[in-house]
Amino acid sequence: MNKIILKMDEKKLTRRERQAELLKKEILEAAVETFKQYGYEKSTTKKIAKTAEVSEGTLYYYFKNKRDILITLFQILIENINTNLGLVLSDNDDITKLLSKGMTRQYEQINTFPIITLFLHEARLDPEVKKVFSEMIALVRESGVNLLKELENKGKIRKINHETVALLMSLAGIGYMALYETGDKFLTKLPLSKLTDEFAQVLVNGLMPVN
Repeated sequence: MNKIILKMDEKKLTRRERQAELLKKEILEAAVETFKQYGYEKSTTKKIAKTAEVSEGTLYYYFKNKRDILITLFQILIENINTNLGLVLSDNDDITKLLSKGMTRQYEQINTFPIITLFLHEARLDPEVKKVFSEMIALVRESGVNLLKELENKGKIRKINHETVALLMSLAGIGYMALYETGDKFLTKLPLSKLTDEFAQVLVNGLMPVN
Protein backbone atom coordinates (compact mmCIF):
# COMPACT_ATOMS: atom_id res chain seq x y z
CA MET A 1 0.00 0.00 0.00
CA ASN A 2 1.23 3.53 -0.77
CA LYS A 3 2.55 5.32 2.31
CA ILE A 4 1.22 8.83 2.77
CA ILE A 5 3.11 11.41 4.79
CA LEU A 6 0.77 13.50 6.91
CA LYS A 7 2.23 16.34 8.93
CA MET A 8 1.38 15.76 12.57
CA ASP A 9 2.79 17.58 15.58
CA GLU A 10 2.18 14.74 18.02
CA LYS A 11 3.23 16.87 20.99
CA LYS A 12 0.21 19.12 20.41
CA LEU A 13 -2.28 16.33 19.67
CA THR A 14 -4.23 14.32 22.19
CA ARG A 15 -4.20 10.55 21.97
CA ARG A 16 -7.66 10.59 20.38
CA GLU A 17 -6.54 13.20 17.84
CA ARG A 18 -3.48 11.13 16.90
CA GLN A 19 -5.69 8.08 16.40
CA ALA A 20 -8.05 10.12 14.23
CA GLU A 21 -5.16 11.36 12.08
CA LEU A 22 -3.86 7.82 11.64
CA LEU A 23 -7.30 6.60 10.59
CA LYS A 24 -7.55 9.46 8.10
CA LYS A 25 -4.15 8.45 6.71
CA GLU A 26 -5.33 4.85 6.30
CA ILE A 27 -8.40 6.02 4.37
CA LEU A 28 -6.24 8.12 2.06
CA GLU A 29 -3.88 5.21 1.42
CA ALA A 30 -6.88 2.99 0.69
CA ALA A 31 -8.17 5.62 -1.75
CA VAL A 32 -4.89 5.56 -3.70
CA GLU A 33 -5.09 1.77 -3.92
CA THR A 34 -8.74 1.92 -5.01
CA PHE A 35 -8.10 4.60 -7.64
CA LYS A 36 -5.22 2.53 -9.03
CA GLN A 37 -7.32 -0.65 -9.17
CA TYR A 38 -10.59 0.69 -10.54
CA GLY A 39 -9.78 4.12 -11.95
CA TYR A 40 -11.24 7.30 -10.49
CA GLU A 41 -14.64 7.13 -12.21
CA LYS A 42 -15.38 3.55 -11.15
CA SER A 43 -14.08 4.03 -7.63
CA THR A 44 -16.69 4.71 -4.97
CA THR A 45 -16.57 5.75 -1.35
CA LYS A 46 -17.96 2.30 -0.55
CA LYS A 47 -15.01 0.60 -2.27
CA ILE A 48 -12.54 2.95 -0.58
CA ALA A 49 -14.09 2.27 2.83
CA LYS A 50 -13.94 -1.48 2.21
CA THR A 51 -10.24 -1.29 1.30
CA ALA A 52 -9.58 0.81 4.42
CA GLU A 53 -11.62 -1.66 6.50
CA VAL A 54 -13.85 1.08 7.89
CA SER A 55 -17.54 1.86 7.50
CA GLU A 56 -18.66 4.26 4.80
CA GLY A 57 -20.03 6.46 7.59
CA THR A 58 -16.55 6.71 9.11
CA LEU A 59 -15.16 7.78 5.74
CA TYR A 60 -17.77 10.53 5.48
CA TYR A 61 -16.79 11.77 8.92
CA TYR A 62 -13.41 12.77 7.49
CA PHE A 63 -14.25 13.53 3.84
CA LYS A 64 -17.26 15.08 2.13
CA ASN A 65 -17.04 12.91 -0.98
CA LYS A 66 -14.67 11.19 -3.40
CA ARG A 67 -13.56 14.51 -4.88
CA ASP A 68 -12.62 15.77 -1.42
CA ILE A 69 -10.38 12.73 -1.00
CA LEU A 70 -8.70 13.34 -4.37
CA ILE A 71 -8.09 17.01 -3.55
CA THR A 72 -6.66 16.09 -0.13
CA LEU A 73 -4.28 13.60 -1.73
CA PHE A 74 -3.03 16.22 -4.17
CA GLN A 75 -2.61 18.82 -1.43
CA ILE A 76 -0.48 16.39 0.60
CA LEU A 77 1.69 15.68 -2.45
CA ILE A 78 2.25 19.41 -3.01
CA GLU A 79 3.02 20.02 0.69
CA ASN A 80 5.63 17.27 0.61
CA ILE A 81 7.18 18.66 -2.57
CA ASN A 82 7.43 22.11 -0.97
CA THR A 83 9.06 20.57 2.10
CA ASN A 84 11.61 18.82 -0.10
CA LEU A 85 12.45 22.11 -1.83
CA GLY A 86 13.25 23.61 1.55
CA LEU A 87 15.68 20.78 2.31
CA VAL A 88 17.81 21.78 -0.68
CA LEU A 89 19.00 24.91 1.14
CA SER A 90 20.39 22.86 4.02
CA ASP A 91 22.69 20.96 1.64
CA ASN A 92 26.30 22.12 1.31
CA ASP A 93 27.16 20.22 -1.90
CA ASP A 94 28.09 21.97 -5.13
CA ILE A 95 25.18 23.12 -7.26
CA THR A 96 25.16 20.06 -9.56
CA LYS A 97 25.00 17.55 -6.70
CA LEU A 98 22.57 19.79 -4.85
CA LEU A 99 20.13 19.89 -7.77
CA SER A 100 20.49 16.16 -8.42
CA LYS A 101 19.76 15.24 -4.80
CA GLY A 102 16.85 17.70 -4.69
CA MET A 103 15.26 16.19 -7.80
CA THR A 104 15.82 12.68 -6.47
CA ARG A 105 13.90 13.56 -3.29
CA GLN A 106 11.06 14.99 -5.37
CA TYR A 107 10.83 12.12 -7.81
CA GLU A 108 11.03 9.46 -5.08
CA GLN A 109 8.05 11.19 -3.45
CA ILE A 110 6.15 11.12 -6.74
CA ASN A 111 7.01 7.46 -7.41
CA THR A 112 5.50 6.33 -4.12
CA PHE A 113 2.40 8.49 -4.39
CA PRO A 114 0.76 8.17 -7.84
CA ILE A 115 -2.07 10.67 -8.11
CA ILE A 116 -1.12 13.36 -10.62
CA THR A 117 -2.60 11.79 -13.76
CA LEU A 118 -5.93 11.30 -12.00
CA PHE A 119 -5.88 14.88 -10.82
CA LEU A 120 -4.97 16.25 -14.25
CA HIS A 121 -7.83 14.28 -15.80
CA GLU A 122 -10.37 15.52 -13.26
CA ALA A 123 -9.07 19.10 -13.52
CA ARG A 124 -10.27 19.14 -17.13
CA LEU A 125 -13.76 18.08 -16.06
CA ASP A 126 -14.29 19.66 -12.65
CA PRO A 127 -13.85 23.46 -12.15
CA GLU A 128 -13.20 23.05 -8.42
CA VAL A 129 -10.45 20.50 -9.00
CA LYS A 130 -8.97 22.75 -11.69
CA LYS A 131 -8.95 25.69 -9.26
CA VAL A 132 -7.17 23.65 -6.57
CA PHE A 133 -4.65 22.38 -9.12
CA SER A 134 -3.81 25.91 -10.27
CA GLU A 135 -3.45 27.18 -6.70
CA MET A 136 -1.24 24.29 -5.59
CA ILE A 137 1.05 24.46 -8.62
CA ALA A 138 1.38 28.22 -8.05
CA LEU A 139 2.56 27.50 -4.49
CA VAL A 140 5.21 25.08 -5.77
CA ARG A 141 6.44 27.64 -8.29
CA GLU A 142 6.59 30.30 -5.59
CA SER A 143 8.69 27.95 -3.45
CA GLY A 144 10.90 27.31 -6.46
CA VAL A 145 11.38 31.05 -7.01
CA ASN A 146 12.32 31.54 -3.35
CA LEU A 147 14.77 28.64 -3.52
CA LEU A 148 16.46 30.06 -6.62
CA LYS A 149 16.74 33.49 -5.01
CA GLU A 150 18.42 31.95 -1.95
CA LEU A 151 20.83 29.97 -4.13
CA GLU A 152 21.67 33.15 -6.03
CA ASN A 153 22.23 35.08 -2.81
CA LYS A 154 24.57 32.32 -1.59
CA GLY A 155 26.57 32.55 -4.82
CA LYS A 156 25.70 29.01 -5.94
CA ILE A 157 24.05 30.14 -9.19
CA ARG A 158 24.38 33.17 -11.45
CA LYS A 159 21.75 35.88 -11.75
CA ILE A 160 18.75 34.42 -13.59
CA ASN A 161 15.07 34.97 -14.25
CA HIS A 162 13.74 33.11 -11.21
CA GLU A 163 10.16 32.86 -12.48
CA THR A 164 11.20 31.33 -15.82
CA VAL A 165 13.48 28.72 -14.24
CA ALA A 166 10.85 27.89 -11.61
CA LEU A 167 8.35 27.36 -14.43
CA LEU A 168 10.84 25.06 -16.18
CA MET A 169 11.26 23.07 -12.96
CA SER A 170 7.47 22.76 -12.60
CA LEU A 171 7.09 21.57 -16.19
CA ALA A 172 9.85 18.99 -15.69
CA GLY A 173 8.21 17.73 -12.49
CA ILE A 174 4.74 17.45 -13.97
CA GLY A 175 6.13 15.76 -17.06
CA TYR A 176 8.02 13.25 -14.94
CA MET A 177 4.88 12.48 -12.91
CA ALA A 178 2.78 11.91 -16.01
CA LEU A 179 5.35 9.73 -17.80
CA TYR A 180 6.13 7.66 -14.71
CA GLU A 181 2.49 6.99 -13.91
CA THR A 182 1.73 6.00 -17.51
CA GLY A 183 4.63 3.53 -17.49
CA ASP A 184 7.02 5.15 -19.97
CA LYS A 185 9.41 2.28 -20.78
CA PHE A 186 12.58 4.36 -21.01
CA LEU A 187 11.86 6.33 -17.84
CA THR A 188 10.88 3.39 -15.65
CA LYS A 189 14.01 1.42 -16.61
CA LEU A 190 16.44 4.31 -16.05
CA PRO A 191 17.98 4.44 -12.54
CA LEU A 192 16.67 7.52 -10.79
CA SER A 193 20.12 8.67 -9.65
CA LYS A 194 21.41 8.55 -13.24
CA LEU A 195 18.38 10.49 -14.50
CA THR A 196 18.69 13.26 -11.90
CA ASP A 197 22.49 13.49 -12.34
CA GLU A 198 22.05 14.01 -16.08
CA PHE A 199 19.23 16.52 -15.57
CA ALA A 200 21.40 18.48 -13.14
CA GLN A 201 24.35 18.47 -15.53
CA VAL A 202 22.19 19.94 -18.30
CA LEU A 203 20.70 22.55 -15.97
CA VAL A 204 24.12 23.65 -14.72
CA ASN A 205 26.21 23.36 -17.89
CA GLY A 206 23.62 23.93 -20.61
CA LEU A 207 23.87 22.38 -24.05
CA MET A 208 26.92 24.21 -25.39
CA PRO A 209 30.08 22.13 -26.03
CA VAL A 210 32.75 22.30 -23.36
CA ASN A 211 35.83 24.25 -24.48
